[in-house]
Amino acid sequence: MQPAGTAEGGPFEVRELDPAWARVAMGAEEDLVAQRLRRGSRCFGTWAGHELVGYGWLSAKSEWIGEIELEITPAAGEAYVWNCVTLAPHRRKGAFRSLVRSLVTQAREEGMSRLWIASVSDLGEKAVAQAGFVPVIRFDRTTRWGLRWTTIALVAGVDPDLVRAALAVMAVKPGSSLRRSQPRVH
Repeated sequence: MQPAGTAEGGPFEVRELDPAWARVAMGAEEDLVAQRLRRGSRCFGTWAGHELVGYGWLSAKSEWIGEIELEITPAAGEAYVWNCVTLAPHRRKGAFRSLVRSLVTQAREEGMSRLWIASVSDLGEKAVAQAGFVPVIRFDRTTRWGLRWTTIALVAGVDPDLVRAALAVMAVKPGSSLRRSQPRVH
């Protein structure tokens, strides 16, 4: 991949990581790398010069979204961007924005028709929107006493075909549900 442009703090380069670098990037969670790679997930790193400053994963197969305890299964020609992390000393300098934009470019070069990404905080939403993503579904989740209450709401004004595609890859319907919580490592 080509350098992903500049942001506050300078240029960042994003490239796919080999297993050894993926383990370095994941730090305390390095034991997850092998199983992710076996599933076909790919890890990309964000670099500032020779320093690894962040990482993210790209999957064209089913992945568990731990924050909402649901699985996403991208359709053929689609992928899911997930577990994007900027290492603490490098946050708020544009590394995440560079990573997301580079993954969008990489996916286009590989002929993917659509990427999915989840955002759980306001911090990344601006960078995600600048990379061309639009909100389609909003999830609200609360877990208490081993039960998970999830509310799924559609975002108004979104292309109905995109809404149908999002509901299909998530295998969900709008509304609320109460289920036993299913935390799992992914």
